[in-house]
Amino acid sequence: MITNKNALYNFVFIEKYIAGLKLLGHEVKSIKNNNANLNNSFCKVLKKEIFLLNLYIKQISTSRKSRKILLLLKKKEIRNISEDVKKFSLNIIPEKIFINKKGLLKLVIHLAQSKNKYDKREIIKKKEFERLSKIIL
Repeated sequence: MITNKNALYNFVFIEKYIAGLKLLGHEVKSIKNNNANLNNSFCKVLKKEIFLLNLYIKQISTSRKSRKILLLLKKKEIRNISEDVKKFSLNIIPEKIFINKKGLLKLVIHLAQSKNKYDKREIIKKKEFERLSKIIL
């Protein structure tokens, strides 16, 4: 399972979707061997389709450049996501890639709103306070 560690820190998740991925053979093999990284990746709606961008996959051959990966969702889900992104100016953030019961790779995406700096500072203060309180007690 590959996770986006910075996503929860930088964004507030609003709605969750599970999508399939349209990948090539060597990409599937690399992801199953945990040779991928979701940090700094994001999704974008282009021509009534949703693509995953900036997914780092360690490749066997260096000749192939990074590419857009098509997300497999129902038309109704794509329509709802694209309307929410336009209407509320939300982001589509990938959270994790996992293997389901049938052995297929799935991607968990969230409609998310970015956090402000002061929200992030509050989270750090709470964690620091909890850590110090455990040490004292």
